Amino acid sequence: GGESHLNPSSVKGLGIDENHEKRLAIGLSRPKVSYLLDLSDKFGDGSLTNEKLRKMKDIEVMEALCKVKGLGEWSVQMFMMFSLGRPDILPVGDLAVRKAFKRLYEMEVDPDAETIVEKLPGRDDLLKIANAWRPYRTIGSWYMWHVVETKEAAYTFGC
Repeated sequence: GGESHLNPSSVKGLGIDENHEKRLAIGLSRPKVSYLLDLSDKFGDGSLTNEKLRKMKDIEVMEALCKVKGLGEWSVQMFMMFSLGRPDILPVGDLAVRKAFKRLYEMEVDPDAETIVEKLPGRDDLLKIANAWRPYRTIGSWYMWHVVETKEAAYTFGC
């Protein structure tokens, strides 16, 4: 709904950086407020714009947005997939995607791994397999999420 009213001035006008009660009422931690204000500053000074982001190549979007405090690779990948509609994004750090790769491709992992995350396939494994999906790795990622989100998929793949 209200995205058309969301702009750098309106974000600054919320006073969430100064008003503890208001910040808590809308559910933002102090670090998240600083992230939101940094993003707002970058849009406010014109270093980032919707138009610039739409025109950038994927790697350029990643580089530009990872300079914003609080944004990392996974957040930017989600933005590129769901806001920019980029067709060739593979979120290699996404745990559900990694779980699905393990199930679907019956990938063996290090039996000595100590944590569940260490037992999942890594970035290089995912990139190697998903190279065949180019230029539609976003769609492949949606299928990977479906694998871990449905009971049928969980049953079929022995979860």
